[in-house]
Amino acid sequence: MEIWHSSTKVRIFESVDTESIDTISILYIGGIFSTEDKNDILEIMNYLKNVQFSERSNCNAPNTTPDVIIGLSDRDDHNILLLQIYGDLARVTPAQEIDYTIPDGFYREIESLCKKYEKNNK
Repeated sequence: MEIWHSSTKVRIFESVDTESIDTISILYIGGIFSTEDKNDILEIMNYLKNVQFSERSNCNAPNTTPDVIIGLSDRDDHNILLLQIYGDLARVTPAQEIDYTIPDGFYREIESLCKKYEKNNK
């Protein structure tokens, strides 16, 4: 007997206007990364716009402190989008009613992106 769990796939960053982003900041287990470089922002957003998260019904975060925070802000330092990740749970703020499951390998990809752009900006 097979049990299928159907969940809706969502690209959280898909509708974000990349041109409106002045800063991307990422806090992750390995460190902190922030850039205002438009080329870096474009490449990071190209990755993020294609990431598919799954809607989830269990909205219990496995911990109270986020493991990763991805913040997008405009030139006036207003948040465009803030994504907080707790274990495998992703939560968009301002608060939405739906939480998401991150795809496999997401932590590794975020860390790789941060290290790549940190190295490029030195």
